[in-house]
Amino acid sequence: MAEHILEVGVREAEEAFYSRLRGSHVVGLDQAHEQMSRGNVAQGMQLLFSTLGHTRASLLSADWKAFCRDICLRHPIRDLVHQDPLTRRSFEKPRKYAGDAVLLDLLYEGIQPARHSQRLSEIGQGVHDYLSLQTSVSSIRGRRDLLARWIDSIADRAPGAHVLSVACGHLREARLSRAVREQRLGRFLALDQDQESLTVVDQQLGFFGIETVSGSVKSMLKGELRFDAMDFIYAAGLYDYLRQPVAIQLTRVLFSMLRPGGRLLLANYADPPADSSFKAYMEAFMDWWLLYREESEVDRWSEEIPKAELAGRRLFRDDTGNLLYLELTRR
Repeated sequence: MAEHILEVGVREAEEAFYSRLRGSHVVGLDQAHEQMSRGNVAQGMQLLFSTLGHTRASLLSADWKAFCRDICLRHPIRDLVHQDPLTRRSFEKPRKYAGDAVLLDLLYEGIQPARHSQRLSEIGQGVHDYLSLQTSVSSIRGRRDLLARWIDSIADRAPGAHVLSVACGHLREARLSRAVREQRLGRFLALDQDQESLTVVDQQLGFFGIETVSGSVKSMLKGELRFDAMDFIYAAGLYDYLRQPVAIQLTRVLFSMLRPGGRLLLANYADPPADSSFKAYMEAFMDWWLLYREESEVDRWSEEIPKAELAGRRLFRDDTGNLLYLELTRR
């Protein structure tokens, strides 16, 4: 009898919880769905972003995750936004993780019709066009461009410099680098644990002298994979997925691979990002959960590096305010 009463109580509590979630927040999803179904995709996406951003800000973390899982993914608007290849690929994770190199190419270059076997729907194209205008996407493109400029700057300052890209993906920044095209680097190592990504780098950039290396964060932390006398090491999208203790430990290991005067550049999405509604959309419909960090958390990554070895440390945001960068220079 007591167990039955407990079960009823739990069930009533759950119903009350979901009833609360289905309030004004779901009205916004309904209205966004109606607009998009009528062909007003941009207006519908704007309403959807507003609803998700407000909902995420008003709920506790556990409640927000429940809202994404039990409300958003069961709402008919999911079928509309998943007509966008970017949203659908992130959610389906064909390579078993979010933010893979193919997905980043969609962010960099937009939809390439030849890559899709089926004709893209008007709604799918509209969703993609809307996402492409968001500052979070601009930040990712800007990160690629910034890395290309840094590679060129390192090569100008130290001809024959050695460069290491950690979790390189398709290494699209190298295609924009003058130093890479002119083969003015002594060595360029592209490290990733995704063999499919490394195959693309080999095929498209191997003739520029770029070397691919199969490896993981774990292998570097264990000392099984190490590189020395590097002039520039960078990790663009990796730290968004690393817990703080691992981020601190990896920073120490990477810094130790630099030669005197070498530089380490690390990036992470800021908390809160300037584009917080896009963050909510990523989590709700793309199942793409990043670790967002404040300046103080990123600054702590260097705490295990002896101060005597640090010649410089700089923490800055990109122009959009979405990304944090930490630059460390070895004495």
